[in-house]
Amino acid sequence: MSGYLDYRQCLAVFSPNVESKHRYLPTLDGWRAIAISMVVLSHALTTESVRDGSGSFINLLTFRLGTFGVILFFAISGYLICTRLLVEEETYGFISLRSFYIRRAFRILPAAYAYLALIAFLAAAGLIAVSKVDLWRAALFYSNYVPPNSWFVGHFWSLAIEEHFYLLWPPILVVAGRRRALWACVTLIVVSLVLRVLATQDLPEGSDLPGYTQFRLDAFMAPCILAILLRNAERAKRFANAMKPWVWIGVIGILVGGIALGVVFPDWRDPQRALQSAVLPVLIATTVLRPNDWFARLLQMRPIEYLGRISYGVYLWQQLVFGLPFFPGLHKGAWPRTLMEVALILILAAATQRWIEEPMIALGRKTSARFHRPVPGKDVPDTDMAA
Repeated sequence: MSGYLDYRQCLAVFSPNVESKHRYLPTLDGWRAIAISMVVLSHALTTESVRDGSGSFINLLTFRLGTFGVILFFAISGYLICTRLLVEEETYGFISLRSFYIRRAFRILPAAYAYLALIAFLAAAGLIAVSKVDLWRAALFYSNYVPPNSWFVGHFWSLAIEEHFYLLWPPILVVAGRRRALWACVTLIVVSLVLRVLATQDLPEGSDLPGYTQFRLDAFMAPCILAILLRNAERAKRFANAMKPWVWIGVIGILVGGIALGVVFPDWRDPQRALQSAVLPVLIATTVLRPNDWFARLLQMRPIEYLGRISYGVYLWQQLVFGLPFFPGLHKGAWPRTLMEVALILILAAATQRWIEEPMIALGRKTSARFHRPVPGKDVPDTDMAA
């Protein structure tokens, strides 16, 4: 069996002339499963250390783990969203911003606002402490600039950055076109790196950068660059042939080494963040173009793939579940309690995916379809597959 997907299929992925079962990329859901596992493990360890009074090393370790998971989510979004937009242009001859934002709104907002509605109800009932200001910051997606005071909406900082990427990138691609969009990506990466260096100089020793969008643009722009380059047949073929398993493992080694340096040496934190932004899209694209390699097959295992599909709900609900004493009968800080919390998170996420996300995604597709004129003889592309 070939070690990589035929490059012509790679170029056509998500397109109408490819059968529906081939438009879906389970490896991306596998990557989402890895990312959300890191975030959940980070928050689980953090809450455990607070409950049992563990030292600061655990908090530092889990903070790095959770941050890496979020950057991985950013890389997936950048690569996938840019690829969708490019395929839409290839299919219809243009990119409909109105259609894109309708699909994104139906994909992101219903589950997020359902979560915030429950948080608002619990706060009004006096069961948790969340201010109206915190709720508005989360609902309007700017809590990465004014961090909330409540744990229960603290995770909306990364959702805010994702939303800002959706607002920024599609218009750039539409106005600039592919070639100039590459230079726009490079410019934004340089701007992001320079701003981080300048901001780091003013930070107190031992503190980390705030989650401002301008500090995180490289995490999205690097995968956008790769997505544009790999829409070329010859480049896709060369990339797929070059990224053999031993090369892939070597890239993993570079990434792990950079992360280790960032943990040991504070001055290396920003360079290793830039390294993550550059390397993660390469790893993601490799599993897309070489789905028969061992790690890509691992990502496609049903439990891992399913966890990736419900990862958005997991990300939303884990903050609430870890923050409430749902199981008072268990000893404070006991690991069985954490395992039961994880089980509850998975149940809530599965229900959210089944009863909120799936119907709203379908409605978003139906609503946005009117803004496209299908090519004669082709079906409308299922551009939200693997969303």
